[in-house]
Order: sequence, then C-alpha cells, then structure tokens
Amino acid sequence: MKTRVMLFASLSLCALAPQVLAAPAKLAEVFNGDMLGTNLRYFESKAGVARTSNGDSHSYKVQGCDITANAAGGTISELRLELSPTCKADLHSFIGDFAPKAGQPLTFGALDQSTGGGGIEFYADCLQLCGNAADPSVYGLWEGPRAIGFMQVLVEAKLVDDAPIKAASDWAQAMTQAKGDDFVTDTRFNCERTFDAQALQAFAKVQATAVTLGTELSKPGC
Repeated sequence: MKTRVMLFASLSLCALAPQVLAAPAKLAEVFNGDMLGTNLRYFESKAGVARTSNGDSHSYKVQGCDITANAAGGTISELRLELSPTCKADLHSFIGDFAPKAGQPLTFGALDQSTGGGGIEFYADCLQLCGNAADPSVYGLWEGPRAIGFMQVLVEAKLVDDAPIKAASDWAQAMTQAKGDDFVTDTRFNCERTFDAQALQAFAKVQATAVTLGTELSKPGC
C-alpha cells in the first residue's frame, strides 16, 4: 500500500512539473546554406513541421517569415525566403563573400555589385498582355563559380508595386523598340541574353520580394 501511495505521489509531481519545450527556431538557423543537402527530417527538426506540402515542396513559418524547401528524394535541394522589412536574407552562409551586405534590403543591383557585376540573367513570367490569373514576376539568376559549388541565387520581384511595374515597362519598351511587340509578348527574351543589361539598369534599385538558393533552379522559359 505504501509503495502504491509513493508511486501515485511521484506521478502527480511529474504531471505538475513544467514541460520542457524546444526553443523556437531562428530564421538564420533554418534559412542557411548548411541546410542544403540535409535530410528533410533533420531540416524539420529545426524548422518544425511543414505548414503545407505540395509534392516535393514544403512551406514553413519561422520567426514570422515564410520559407519554402524543395526536398526531392527527401533531401533539401533549394530554399526560398519571402522577403519583407522584417524578413531579410543573409546570403553569406550560401555564397560567402559574394553575398550582399546583410541586414539591408536585397535589390537586384546589390546582388549584381556583390557578385562582381554583369553576371545576372533576367527572366520574366510575362511583361505584356499577362491577364489576371496570377501576379507575374521578374527574376534575376546568378550562378557562382566552382569554388562555391556553382550555387545559384534567384531573386524575384512580383509586379504588384509601382517600382517593379515601372522597371518592367522600361525593360519591355527597350526590347520592343529593338525587336517588336511579339518578341516581348511571346517572352522570347527568356531564351537569349541580349537584353540583360537593359533589365539590370531598369531593376537595379528594385527590392526583391523573394530569393531562392540552390542548384539547377527552375526559371521561366520562352
């Protein structure tokens, strides 16, 4: 009887004891180059359980920031961060000294400058006659050298605010004057690098709305 009373008391104390909870994940721990190539289960031990999943794509909320991980075959191959004034990207863990200054808004021009200039390729979902199905985006793709494993950075600007819309219009106008409306409407510019310099000039000061890092990143075609 005495043993049963002691056991009951012990269990009661355990029930009243404070539960030890895992510390909330920090953005810098999850959106980090060291996570690329890791197992999805390990990644989720840091990021938490995915909020939504669509095939190999899984979304997470970390410190109020939206992160998407591609985990084909159960291995993290790319990470995407939606940017905002409270969700800034530090790319140093991914691309080292090629990264723009941390803590600052990520612009197309900042990435171009930090990576040596002239290496960003520009793409777009649509620039003219886009319809209303979804907000199109313009993308800037940079690929690093062998020293950093040919890591790619894809910066994205949704065409919803005045600055990116004007930049897209200026880029489209330059291409239309040179090659006509169909060249722009049919997004043929995605298959050649002829107008990347004009795109950079137009988008240099535009802030990215998202950034993706990995290798063999997908981009719009023509």
